[in-house]
Amino acid sequence: MSQDAVTQELWKAVWSGSLAGVREALSRGAQANRRDPKTLLTPLMAAAGIGCAAIVEDLIAAGADVNSLDGRAGATALHKACQGGHADVAQKLLDQGAFVNVQATSTGHTPLFEAAWFLSVETVQLLLDHGARVDRKLLTYYGFSFDDHIAYEKKVNTGQESQEKLALIEELVKRKREVDQELGENSLLVAVRSANIQAVRDALAQGINTETRYPVVGEFDDGHTALLIASRNGAEDIVEILVAAGADVNAVEPVFGAVPLHKATYNGYLNITRILATAPKVNLNYQGPSNGYTPLLDALWHGFADCAEVLMDAGAATDVIGYDGKLALDLAREELGPDHPLTTKLEGLETGK
Repeated sequence: MSQDAVTQELWKAVWSGSLAGVREALSRGAQANRRDPKTLLTPLMAAAGIGCAAIVEDLIAAGADVNSLDGRAGATALHKACQGGHADVAQKLLDQGAFVNVQATSTGHTPLFEAAWFLSVETVQLLLDHGARVDRKLLTYYGFSFDDHIAYEKKVNTGQESQEKLALIEELVKRKREVDQELGENSLLVAVRSANIQAVRDALAQGINTETRYPVVGEFDDGHTALLIASRNGAEDIVEILVAAGADVNAVEPVFGAVPLHKATYNGYLNITRILATAPKVNLNYQGPSNGYTPLLDALWHGFADCAEVLMDAGAATDVIGYDGKLALDLAREELGPDHPLTTKLEGLETGK
C-alpha cells in the first residue's frame, strides 16, 4: 500500500474515532501532519475537534505539530478542542506546548474566545489557568474585546442554561483579572520597573520570589521576570543585585523568547553583558525562537562590538547559525565592516577550524 493510501487510512480512522485504526496506520508510515485536501485540517486538528484524547496523544507522539494552523480559518488544534468543549484534549495540547494566546488568522479569536463562544466553562477555566489573556487590549480582527464577545453571546444565547454558563465565565474572567492586577503590583516588579534600587533590596529582603513574572496583559513587560526587565532597561545596579540574589539568568520571556543576555546585548549594555556573561550556569548560546539569534548574534546585528567581545571572551560560540542563515562573521562584516578588528578576529577563528 502506498504512503498516500496509508495516510487515507489514518484519516478514516481519525474521523471514525478508531484508536486501533490510527495506531495501525501510523505503524505503517502514515504521515501525522498530512492535511486532508477537503478540509485542510491535519489529523490532530480533526481528532481535537471531535474530542478523541487518546488519538490526540498518539498523533502527538508520532510528531504531529500542535501549533500548525489550518488552511482555511488559520486556527490551531487547541482552537478546535475548545470549540468542542474538550477540556481533556485541550489539557494534552497545552502540556505539549500549544500556544494558549494564538489568534486565528481569520477571526483573531484566541482559544479562550472559542471556549467561551461554545459555552465550555471547564475549558475556559483551564485556559485561564494556563495564562490566557483577558485584558481589554486584546481584540478580535473585527474589533471585539472579550467583554464585547461575551455581551454579544448574551444577546444571541437566550436560554437559561446558556445565560448561567456565560455568567460563570464572566466570574472566572473577573477573578483572572484580579490575579493579573495583583501580579502587576508585585513589589519587586514595581521596584524594578521604576528603577528603585532600595525598593528592590527591600523586596528581596522580604522574600519576594525573583522569578515572579509580570502578567500577560498586552504590555512590554508581559511574562518578564525582574531580571529580564532590568536587563532590557539598562538598570546595571539592579541586575547585579538580582544576579547576586540568585535570579535565573536563563529565564525566557514569552514575547520574543529572549533571555536576559539578549536584552543586554540587543541594547548594547556593556556592563550588564559582563555581569550576565560571567554569571554561574549562564547559557551563552541560547537561540531565540524568533530569529534563531544568540546574544552574540544580537550584539553584532546592532554593531555592539564591545558586547560581542565580552561574550566571545566568556566562551560564546561563533559557529551558531541564525534562522536567516547568518553566522557571527557574516553580521560582523555587515555591521562592523571587513576591516574591523573583531571581524578580523572572527575570520581568524573561521580559518583556523
